Amino acid sequence: MEVLKLDGTAPQPVKIVLERRIKPGTHAAFEQWVQALIKTASGNPALQGSSVFKAGEGDYFILLRFESQGALDAWQALPAVVELLRAGDALATTLEPPAVRTGLETWFTVPGMSPRAVPPKWKMALVTWLALLPQALILGMLIPKTLPRLVAVSLSTALPVAALTWFIMPRLTGLLSRWLYAPAKR
Repeated sequence: MEVLKLDGTAPQPVKIVLERRIKPGTHAAFEQWVQALIKTASGNPALQGSSVFKAGEGDYFILLRFESQGALDAWQALPAVVELLRAGDALATTLEPPAVRTGLETWFTVPGMSPRAVPPKWKMALVTWLALLPQALILGMLIPKTLPRLVAVSLSTALPVAALTWFIMPRLTGLLSRWLYAPAKR
C-alpha cells in the first residue's frame, strides 16, 4: 500500500492496456492464457478492476486497473507475471506496446478505435464539463431542498456519473469523434 506523496496527494489509479492479436491455431490456448492473466491480476489486492474486449476475429484489448503506478510496476515485476506475459507472446502478437492511462481516457473510446488513441486532455475536460453542466443545473432544480444534505449530494453526484458513463459519453464521444481525434496542428 502506498502512502501520500511528498506533495500530500494520494497516488493516482492507473490502467494498463494490453493489445494482442491471436496467432493462427492458438485461439483456445489464448483464451486460457487471458483467464490465467486475469486470475493472476485478481490475486493482487491493488487491482481495482479488469476488462477484456474482443475486436474482430482475433484482436483483444485487456485492461487492468491498479491503485497506483507503483502497484502496477510491482505486479509486472513478479516472476510469475513475467513468465505469464512471456507465455502469451507465443500465442499472440503485441499490436502496440502496453499503454498506461491515468485519467478519463476510457470515457473517450469509440467503437472500432483502439483504446490507445486518446484526445488531448483539454478536449476531454471541455466535453466532460459540457456533458455535466446541464445535468448539474437540472438536478439542482429537481432534487428537493428538504432532503438531508448527504442524500442530496449523493444523488447529485451518482446520477450524473452513471449517466455520463453509460449513456452520455459514449454517444457524445461518437458524435464529436472527428473533432476529439483530429490530428494536432503544428
